[in-house]
Amino acid sequence: MTTRDTIIRIGLFLLSSVFAGGVFALSIVADEAKGSDKWRWTAVGTIAAVSVVAVAAFENHRAESARQKTYKAAVKASGDLALAYNQVLMPTTERLRDLSADYAAANPPSTSGTHATQNHYLPILHSLLESAVVLTAEPTPSSYPRARSAYYARDPSTGDFDLVDKYGRTPSPRPKIPGADVAGAHMNTILTGNSPYWADGTPGKVSYLDPAGNRYKAVIAVPVRAGGTLFGVLTVDAPDYDDFTRAHVDLMSTLGNILAASLTLGGP
Repeated sequence: MTTRDTIIRIGLFLLSSVFAGGVFALSIVADEAKGSDKWRWTAVGTIAAVSVVAVAAFENHRAESARQKTYKAAVKASGDLALAYNQVLMPTTERLRDLSADYAAANPPSTSGTHATQNHYLPILHSLLESAVVLTAEPTPSSYPRARSAYYARDPSTGDFDLVDKYGRTPSPRPKIPGADVAGAHMNTILTGNSPYWADGTPGKVSYLDPAGNRYKAVIAVPVRAGGTLFGVLTVDAPDYDDFTRAHVDLMSTLGNILAASLTLGGP
């Protein structure tokens, strides 16, 4: 709130107080007056009372206008965030992912180098999972996370998806998703199709792990892959469909690109 708004609010409060006090005083005067004076003072008191209502209505109108401006500013900020993801962050992380794949292909690690860098991506993974939770669904009134994120690595020998790490609300995600069941086949489609999936409540867009939405409804799953290597799937879910927006899908794709680059240079 600006200084000008504060001064206006104080001024309106004082003006309303003066009118209210006037109504009280005029009611006493009108009660003691007689004849035409009584009607005259009653009319003046009525005008003062109407003025109190008018001042209150004007202040309510100003408050509602401020709320509308705040809402429009929030909508604009959300749009600006989506624009930033689409025009800057996502393309940048895609190039970073591809550059990491090209570098790894041109500079294959030695045996000692492989041991030296193996699983160095894990701290980065945990930070990305935390970011997926903090930057998407709003927390509960008690400041507990509403969202839950996880990374499933694909086992190339079996086609199964194994949970590597998780972050956020309980219960924990499934430790393994067999590639042969419906959920595993769906995750494989996301990975091989190289396209994010968003369960947003539209017909057919549901969680393949929890179709009834008993624990959560909204799901975003993005592929983690680089240079032809299929690493796995990065997911985030939340209780309600309106917990996520399109900007959150772009955010998850950005995080997936960063994870792919990290796996390429410092993964198992």
